[in-house]
Amino acid sequence: MRVLSANPEVKQGPDRLLSERHLSIVRLVIPKGTDIKRHRSLMTVTVVGIKGAVEFHTDDDVTTIVPGKAVVMEPGEFHWLEAPDEDGEVMVVHGVLAQ
Repeated sequence: MRVLSANPEVKQGPDRLLSERHLSIVRLVIPKGTDIKRHRSLMTVTVVGIKGAVEFHTDDDVTTIVPGKAVVMEPGEFHWLEAPDEDGEVMVVHGVLAQ
């Protein structure tokens, strides 16, 4: 077992908790009025809300992620995030899922 802890010093952007070949876990801090630019991952992406409200966009849809809500995306799907109304934090897991 490994225990991963967030870095409370990170006030904006990524806080990498784990980075391995087939698995990455990142706490992403998005201050009000900022965004994370459009990008994609070659792995499956799971984004879980942990604080505030974050708008999660794909080329076809938008959903607001709040604590207790999550989205899962397939590899290669473009997406971006923004926090238009309040500070937000999400936990992002990039991974290769077992078949």
